Amino acid sequence: MNTSDNIAAPASAVGGAVTVIRISGPDALHIGNSVWQGKVPLSDKNKRKMLLGNTAGDTALAVYMKSPHSYTGDDVVELQCHGGAAAAASVMKLLLASGCRLAEPGEFTYRAFVNGKLDLLQAEAVADIISSGSQAALHLAEKQLAGSLSSRINQLWDDLATLRSECESRLDFPDEELDFDDGVPAKLAAAVAEIDTLLASGTAGAIIRDGVRVVLAGKPNAGKSSLLNRILGYDRAIVSAIPGTTRDTVDSHAVIRDIPVNLTDTAGLRESDDPVEQLGIERSFRSIRAGEITLWLLDASAENADDELASLDREAPGVIAVWNKCDLVPDKKLPSAGVPQVQISAATGANIETLFDAFEAQLAGGQHFSIPETAVNARSAALLEQARQAVLRAGTAFDDGDFELAAMELAEAIHQTGLITGKTTAPDLLDKIFHRFCLGK
Repeated sequence: MNTSDNIAAPASAVGGAVTVIRISGPDALHIGNSVWQGKVPLSDKNKRKMLLGNTAGDTALAVYMKSPHSYTGDDVVELQCHGGAAAAASVMKLLLASGCRLAEPGEFTYRAFVNGKLDLLQAEAVADIISSGSQAALHLAEKQLAGSLSSRINQLWDDLATLRSECESRLDFPDEELDFDDGVPAKLAAAVAEIDTLLASGTAGAIIRDGVRVVLAGKPNAGKSSLLNRILGYDRAIVSAIPGTTRDTVDSHAVIRDIPVNLTDTAGLRESDDPVEQLGIERSFRSIRAGEITLWLLDASAENADDELASLDREAPGVIAVWNKCDLVPDKKLPSAGVPQVQISAATGANIETLFDAFEAQLAGGQHFSIPETAVNARSAALLEQARQAVLRAGTAFDDGDFELAAMELAEAIHQTGLITGKTTAPDLLDKIFHRFCLGK
């Protein structure tokens, strides 16, 4: 991406009450004044003040933010015009004719990174805030944008750099009686422990950012669609006493205990001669295999509870046996499923919180699922794993007295750690990160 010209793009979704259009670049002030006119022009005297005027024949507000005190670190002008595609298109047409080009996806944030306003972790947090599907995901992204994870990675980078200099000093002054640090092995072990802690946060981070695939499975008329509707809080799936109502998978998004969940309601599993129902059942099995948590619905009101259990697939991913319709048989003693199980009523909502407890425990290996303050993503985790291996090799080399090899391995660990925040960069890495962004960010 070019960082020296003038770019513009809508910075808000077109179609709302107001559309925000952002201009960034060395001539942003001049271009802003050429397409927007008010009682007084935008200038250094009124920077960071919202002014009323007109653009493209319509009333609009404008604000000038002088470099380096702007989101991108360049001169920035933002125009707030009426929402709607036509209004935004008219303003953009003027801007493109006045010396701007259309910004690429993520280009404003890319400039913020290049100008030192954000590091790569904070830039990724901007994208995470935009895509956050729960309060937990939003909180995690906001903490990362504030630098909580960056500070830990930067401290790790500093510690590794200090250890490398210690190894190199032993090479530069091998015969000198210097006061070398005897604690290097322990500090290398501490660096590995910190990396392990950061890596362990990745699982929870992935759950919070990407959500959990939860599949509702079981025999026809077990209450899968009723449970889907209960979790969602509205009627998403058709509920009928007639078995086999659901012929296809029904996908929905929900939030359970502040954890984003991708719910899939499946067709009832049974033998069938109906070719359409057979296709639905095949999709059900594919969904179960692709899921992470399986809520297997069992009919507690069935005459023979053991026959219900015979349908349970205990090898399904993260399976929880959910005895439904317990409101119809409140005193019935149900057999053990041999897997985590709960008794609920999807119709009345009884014991739904108990089901959510079981869901959390299945995610957290039998414990309460806790939301971390910092969590690495897949990119950072891959780089941290490379750094971890390099530090381990450095420890072995140091113990063998091969300080040159130890220093080389630590240099590799420093390089991998630097790629996380952008202390060290590669063009293809930057392209991958910033092209995830939407236009205008």
